[in-house]
Amino acid sequence: MVVKRLAKGAAYRALENGGDRHASNIVAGALGSKKRLRSHEFLATYDTECKRMRDFVTQAAKSEQSLDRIVAALHLMMRDKQFCATLVSEGFRTMPSLLAHRLRGATREPQMFCSPGKPASETGENRKAVNGICPDVLDLLRDAPVKTKIFGLLQKVLPARQLEIARLMVAMDRVRITYARLLVALTPQALLVEGFNLSTITTQAEDQRGAMVLDVGAVSLAVLSAAERHGQVGLELVAANRFFDRLMDNSRVVRYLARTFPGHFEEFHSFSMPCLEQGR
Repeated sequence: MVVKRLAKGAAYRALENGGDRHASNIVAGALGSKKRLRSHEFLATYDTECKRMRDFVTQAAKSEQSLDRIVAALHLMMRDKQFCATLVSEGFRTMPSLLAHRLRGATREPQMFCSPGKPASETGENRKAVNGICPDVLDLLRDAPVKTKIFGLLQKVLPARQLEIARLMVAMDRVRITYARLLVALTPQALLVEGFNLSTITTQAEDQRGAMVLDVGAVSLAVLSAAERHGQVGLELVAANRFFDRLMDNSRVVRYLARTFPGHFEEFHSFSMPCLEQGR
């Protein structure tokens, strides 16, 4: 019994100290990895990660487009007073609040991240860096399985860039040394710490790197912008799909929609959850 109580107490202490677990593993001045990416390796990593980031942006855009189509369909349906009366008579007196807000034109408020390039500390708390690592980065990565070498890489860029890289890693679910090394290597010179030489992590020629910096910078902004909206859009899509699923499970509602909106009925039906799941 004593052993069990001690084990339980140790577990609680570990949970309570979870927010500081990364801070204790940071070694000041440690380079993330002694391995340098050769030119061909760097290009291969660059192509792979950029494609992954662009795919993320494309998928996020598709989700927003799907939500826009659903909202447009609901606007069309709700303008029909008889349809609204049919909904009420069939027990559809309310719709999901997220969907109702969207129909009223409410603006999405991103919750996952602060605006790109704006440290969370600017919103209030002013804390000191931990061995060269921005504390907001530690907060952002507190639940991620971060290898110590990643912090060694982040120490080579300024806090604003550290936070941007951390946001990108979290958004892409790529808290990986390879991804961090690429982002550090493609950091604008002005955001590198004084005295750090990029040749220690890559042999890529400077003229080629310059174009890549611009390209990655643009796609990174697109990723962060999409990530800010992604969570809310996902919630609204689930609510909308479930609402349409309920509609399409009601025979009277289905008959009315098929009779009144014959040109749109197939699209309405595609918005229900079962149809979406079959298409995955």
